[in-house]
Amino acid sequence: MILSTPLQPIEQLSRCSWFPFSDEPVLQGSWYLPKISGPTFLFPEDAPDGKWHIFVHSWLGIHHYISNSGIVWEPSRLMQIRGTSPYIFKDKGTYYLVYERHGGRIPFVERRANRHRSAFVTASHVEITSSNDLVVWSDPRTILDSHAIVQSLDLPEDIVLSSPRIVPIDGNYRLYFGAMFVRMQDSKERSTRFMYSARASDLDGPFVIESHDALVEGLPNDPWRSLASGNFSVVKGESSYVAIQNGYYWDRVRRHTASALVLVASNDGKTWKMVNNNPILVPAETGWASKYLRSCDIRYKSDEACWYCYFSATGITKYGFERESIGLLIGKDPTLRKTLPQ
Repeated sequence: MILSTPLQPIEQLSRCSWFPFSDEPVLQGSWYLPKISGPTFLFPEDAPDGKWHIFVHSWLGIHHYISNSGIVWEPSRLMQIRGTSPYIFKDKGTYYLVYERHGGRIPFVERRANRHRSAFVTASHVEITSSNDLVVWSDPRTILDSHAIVQSLDLPEDIVLSSPRIVPIDGNYRLYFGAMFVRMQDSKERSTRFMYSARASDLDGPFVIESHDALVEGLPNDPWRSLASGNFSVVKGESSYVAIQNGYYWDRVRRHTASALVLVASNDGKTWKMVNNNPILVPAETGWASKYLRSCDIRYKSDEACWYCYFSATGITKYGFERESIGLLIGKDPTLRKTLPQ
């Protein structure tokens, strides 16, 4: 969500009709990057160079791509090694990229001088970096550390955080984030188990946990979210919130675990309920998005009066590796009609 622009018309989302832009992905990784995930993007009108920008992550870290159309993308740079689940937003004229980071150094890729070794963090944590032009970025700052929240949330010491999203609220900032993973029993797929929130008066923190109870988790009797919460793409309206959740469930027809994009809403940003009984998108019968829908980012394009949702999905294997690529959904409110001139 772009914080410095007017609030997005989230009341349209419950009425939107959704359709894929193409049967093929709009962005794929190379042979050494078989999986690219966690898309987050900016429209040309929100970028200083008037181009489309998208950020994704791979096993290497966070990658930045640029496009003139939002369809054909060119790589720009590797942003943060070992970074995952990026989220880009703008606040008071400055761009911010928030993401999760953990793990040891990647040999031959990440090298640091001796003077930086004492500051090297391997435990899962959420970082933020800022830029005025999407080219030069500040040194990353840690705004949430997994060690600082395990006791307050009664979670294991080695938890991995995921899917950070920052939303402004009442002059402060709310950070949504995932904690822990659950692995699907019939595959190697894993998903975020719980979603929590923290709050701060400044983007540099400190962020304080808002509730000891998870905001979102798997619901045993829910047809689309029975196994795990998955990730959240949150949009704030004038007095309420809407999010697209990629919940995990058991597909009785295929007899396999799967995930779907569903629309959920909240009055306070904490208690979430599914808006419609039917999901926005489920895995295709065959092809690149036939297995799991893993993440997404949704934003409203006012000049086209429609919603863009870039999402990542798996479904095929190539060169011996499972592929994950980026697709595009377009959401349009069918009640909106252009008035023809008389």
